[in-house]
Amino acid sequence: MEDPNQEKKSRFDLQPHYIEWGLTALGVIVACVLVVFVLFRMTMIWGIIKKFFSILSPFIYGFVMAYLLMPVFNMLYRNLQPLMSRKFKNGTRLAKGLCSALTLAFGLAVVGVLLWMVLPQLVTSITSLVDSMDLYMNEISGWVASLLHNNPEIEHSFMRLYDQFSAQIMNWAQNDLLPQLGNMMSGVVTTVNVLMNLLIGVIIALYILNSKDTFCAQAKKMTYSLFTVEKANAIMARVAHIHRVFGGFITGKLMDSSIIGVLCFIGMRLMISFGWMTMPTSYALLIAVIIGVTNIIPFFGPFIGAIPSTILIMVISPVQALYFVIFVLLLQQFDGNILGPKILGNATGLSSFWVMFAILLFGGVMGFAGMVIGVPLFAVLYSMLTEKINHLLKKRGLSVDTNDYRGHKRIDPETHAFVEAQETMPPVSAKERRRAAQQKDQENKNQ
Repeated sequence: MEDPNQEKKSRFDLQPHYIEWGLTALGVIVACVLVVFVLFRMTMIWGIIKKFFSILSPFIYGFVMAYLLMPVFNMLYRNLQPLMSRKFKNGTRLAKGLCSALTLAFGLAVVGVLLWMVLPQLVTSITSLVDSMDLYMNEISGWVASLLHNNPEIEHSFMRLYDQFSAQIMNWAQNDLLPQLGNMMSGVVTTVNVLMNLLIGVIIALYILNSKDTFCAQAKKMTYSLFTVEKANAIMARVAHIHRVFGGFITGKLMDSSIIGVLCFIGMRLMISFGWMTMPTSYALLIAVIIGVTNIIPFFGPFIGAIPSTILIMVISPVQALYFVIFVLLLQQFDGNILGPKILGNATGLSSFWVMFAILLFGGVMGFAGMVIGVPLFAVLYSMLTEKINHLLKKRGLSVDTNDYRGHKRIDPETHAFVEAQETMPPVSAKERRRAAQQKDQENKNQ
């Protein structure tokens, strides 16, 4: 017997999917409301995000410390694990714990030695600079006066402006800068919070180093449970690529900048010993630290570090500042052409244009940290976009070689082969219109 509802069901099946349309419309409306809410509550949302990261700061410190110390841990573990496994029943676990403790001890020892060597000299340099500011200002005024002695009117105007500027600088340094530094140093609550976060970060770094294999296995397990096998394998490959880019770039850049800082210090001390510079020897360490720290920033780092250092030396002697500029140029040529490529190689695969773009973009968003990690982060995003574009081109049967797209060529829609482009745009200028008319007349005569 025929079902009386069969006709109704068939007619209903032929109707559009109103439920799916309604859910789609509802999703669009909800998304628009969320976008409007985010735009109008951006300050509040940003405050919540900052509070969230402030709470997680010990974990961030710990992860960064563990990530930077991971090569040392791996080297120790490869050498100690076989020996511990042969001698003890739980040799692998003991080897992990011992390697984690030795790695953290090594990191803390390196930081402690650097602070012990650098901080006293930096304090001496800054104190000496502030104390000698009046003397250096007088030397500059005398140098400018001797330079402009043939133009008394210009000299008088310049010296009046210079006296006002130097008075403002001295007033700012004595009344604003020093009290602010004192307030910053006396911020007991902030200092205690930072020290507590660093202490907890050290403990977290110890756990991460000791249990990194377990954490990686758990993350891999969760990935395979949420995605298909093909998608999970692609995610694993992407994570390995990110680790390779970030690890190679950051550790290599830290090593490169440390070597450049040491070479800068040695070069400054040699110039002081040869009499090419008359500055106090404590300034050499201050300038070397500035050059080394700013060298962590790719591309712009040498210029960022050289500008304040040159101004600092110019206060003492313009001729010595010229010597320093020449020395920094030679040092950066050595770094850019010899030392940097040897240590970093082609860790990111980015051209100079995209390196500059990444530094400016992420530096504007994240400050100094963005200028440091912007290049490897952009390299990862760039590689992901490149793979996606190549995947779409392969699906359409098109070439993925960038060189094939150079020049005035188009792709034939039928054969997918590259052919020379035919200009079909109408003439714009009077000269082009006359030329087109002459060609058309010539074609008509030939016909």
